[in-house]
Amino acid sequence: MKENNRIYKSIRNSTYAILGQIITIALNFISRTIFIHTLGAIYLGINGLFTNILSVLSFAELGFSTAIIYEMYAPLANNDKKRVASLMNFYSKVYKYIGSSIFIIGIFLIPYLHFFIKDPSIIPANLPPLWIIFLLFLLNTSASYFFSYKRSIIVASQNSYIDSINQMEFNIIRNILQISVLFFFKSFVSFLIIQLVCTFLSNVFISIKANKLYPYLRNKKKEKINYETLHNIKKNVFAMAFNKLGGVAVSGVNNLMIAKFVGIVAVGYYSNYLLIINTIKTIFVQFFIPITASIGNFVVTKTKEESHILFLKLLFINAYIAIFLSICLSTLINSFIIIFWGKDFVFSTTLTLLIIFNFYIDRIRQSSQIFIDVNGLFWQIKWRAFCEAVFTIILVSILLIKFNMEIEGVIIGTLLNNILINLWWEGYIIYKYIFKKRVLKYLLLHIKYILVLIFCYICTSSISSLIPNSIIGFFLKTLISIVIPNIIMITIFYHTKEFQYFKDILSKIITHKIYNHE
Repeated sequence: MKENNRIYKSIRNSTYAILGQIITIALNFISRTIFIHTLGAIYLGINGLFTNILSVLSFAELGFSTAIIYEMYAPLANNDKKRVASLMNFYSKVYKYIGSSIFIIGIFLIPYLHFFIKDPSIIPANLPPLWIIFLLFLLNTSASYFFSYKRSIIVASQNSYIDSINQMEFNIIRNILQISVLFFFKSFVSFLIIQLVCTFLSNVFISIKANKLYPYLRNKKKEKINYETLHNIKKNVFAMAFNKLGGVAVSGVNNLMIAKFVGIVAVGYYSNYLLIINTIKTIFVQFFIPITASIGNFVVTKTKEESHILFLKLLFINAYIAIFLSICLSTLINSFIIIFWGKDFVFSTTLTLLIIFNFYIDRIRQSSQIFIDVNGLFWQIKWRAFCEAVFTIILVSILLIKFNMEIEGVIIGTLLNNILINLWWEGYIIYKYIFKKRVLKYLLLHIKYILVLIFCYICTSSISSLIPNSIIGFFLKTLISIVIPNIIMITIFYHTKEFQYFKDILSKIITHKIYNHE
């Protein structure tokens, strides 16, 4: 009964999450298209630059939310309201400090904004002062920390569909208003003000919903966490800070280096690819985020061998989806950009394939990251992220400055980091500390999945390359990129236990035969 209930909640959460993302994605692309045609590439670059600066400042969060969610799995499963309340009270206090810290640091950065731009003279005269634009970005980021922490209890309790609905509703409102402002007034400042207001209201409404679902949170505001829990959180947050550092180095710092050494327009062009890649990544993650809480519940009640079997099944699903999405991207991304934004915004085939292969390597790590999170292995993994940050920054700097490479240098540096540092290290940690097994099987599986990816790409691209770039051609390429990789993967994996498990899950989603049995 509990197993069915766990699966039901996972499917429900994933379904709402994916539905919300599909709606939001459609509006985001309409908004981006109007943004490009009304404001242009330089505004797009400024938007991308300031987004990246704020992502670097968000390092102050230190991975705290992940550590807290991990601590909440057990008390939520045991209905320990006192402990849950104490964790949320501590969470609230820390997030207020984080939000304030980000705002203060951001204010100090304002006089130095031009430093991040290679050639400030290209900034249009009609662009509002950079400090005003940056301040709106800063408020949007820092203010969210004062309310958004209550999303965590909803996610940890396997009710993330509520959060998905909240975000879907406000994303729809935000995009409609932003599209209207761009279309009628061409106002970048109004565009950002709408974003700020909608983010604030979304967090307020989810906070109100959390209070209704968990009324004891309001009655236990004085509950404090015990020393042992505080010690565990500090230890995990310290370790997660290293993990966060790696992410900041790979995404935020790399993009800042593009702005500084390649140019602000290049940031705008690259941001188009990142929008598409991150959109697909968001859909990908939405399948796994709701499952994370259920896996957390699973690993605390099952044996190591049962957890290992589940991991192999999850890794297969991870690989299947990552391969499929990578093939779709390799076939469609440049055609999409040509149709909607123009051929001037398209990168070379080589650079595009590097970006997509990096996407695949990054996404295939999802299953390992989930098991690291739900098992609380933040301390054990901490040095991996530190090495990731140092390796990436040094390598990308050499490629950009010494070899005068442009965006290719950033992608190659990030790709080598993902392969040489992240992929094997994460596998080593989970196999050593969770499964107590050798990591060789894990690495061989990755080689196998990469070979399948390459074979799918060769077969798909050899056919799709014959089709011209047009709207009709785009739909034909879409059909090809959906059919061919699935035929290949089904043929290869059909008789495996992992594929049958995946097929059963898909069957339950499609036929709605899962019921909520307690």
